[in-house]
Amino acid sequence: MVATSSGRRFTVRQRIDFLVFRMAHRDESTKPILEGKGATDYERYLRTDELLALQKPAEELLHKDEMTFLVVHQSSELLMKGAEFELGRALEVLERADYGNATRLIRRAISLLEPPIGLLHILETISPYDYHLIRAGLGHGSGLDSPGFLSLLHLGPRLGKAFYEQLERAGLTAEELYRRHEEFFGLHDVAERLLDFDECMQLFRFHHLKLAERIIGGRVVGTMGTPVEVLEQRMESWLYKDLWDVRNQITAAIGQTPAGKPY
Repeated sequence: MVATSSGRRFTVRQRIDFLVFRMAHRDESTKPILEGKGATDYERYLRTDELLALQKPAEELLHKDEMTFLVVHQSSELLMKGAEFELGRALEVLERADYGNATRLIRRAISLLEPPIGLLHILETISPYDYHLIRAGLGHGSGLDSPGFLSLLHLGPRLGKAFYEQLERAGLTAEELYRRHEEFFGLHDVAERLLDFDECMQLFRFHHLKLAERIIGGRVVGTMGTPVEVLEQRMESWLYKDLWDVRNQITAAIGQTPAGKPY
C-alpha cells in the first residue's frame, strides 16, 4: 500500500495506473520543452536514455551478476568525476586564499567519495566462482585503470602544493599551524579537510584490497598481470604525509614538557 499526503492509501497497482493516466493526459505546462530524447524534461536533462543504455543488454551478460558489476563501477566513476570537479574548484579558491570555500568544496568532494567505498561491499556479494565468469570479459581491465581514481591521485598533490604555498605566505610550518590553530583557523581547517581527503583515499584502497582478497585471493595475479600484493604495498602511500607526521611531532614535543604545560 502507498499513502498519499491526505492519508488515503492506494495499492501499488492503483498508483502505477494513476501515473500512467497522468502521463497520458498532461497539459501544456508539463510537456517537455528541452531538446533531446525522452518523454519528460527530467529524462532529457539527465539524458537517461543514454545513461541507462550504457550497460549490457541482459542477453549479452556473461553472468546475471555482471549487471551489478557494471552498475557499481559506472556509478563509482560518475561519483569520482563529481569529486574531481569539486576538488578542482577547491584548488582554484585555495590559491586565492579563500579558505572557507576551499573547505566547503573539499567536504563536498569527500561526500561524493564515500559512496564508492560502500559500493565496493556490494561487489562482495558476487561469489568468487561467478566473478571468474564475469572476469573473462574484462580483457586486461583492472580497477587500477580507474580514470576517476587516477584523476584524484593526480589532483591531490596539486592541492597540497597550493596549501603549502599558503602556509609559506603565512610564515608557518605545519607544526606551528597546529599549535596556533585558533589564530589561523581557516588555514588549519583546510589542513584538516585535506587530511580527510587523504584518509578517504586510503580507505578506498583498503576496501578495494579486501574486495580483491575476498573475490580472487590475496596471493594471485590480477587482470593486468599485477599481483594483489601490490595493492597492499600501495596502501603505504600518503598524499599529505607531512600532515600525518605533524601528529608525531606534537606528541613528542608535549611528551618533553611538564604535565599540563603547553609547549
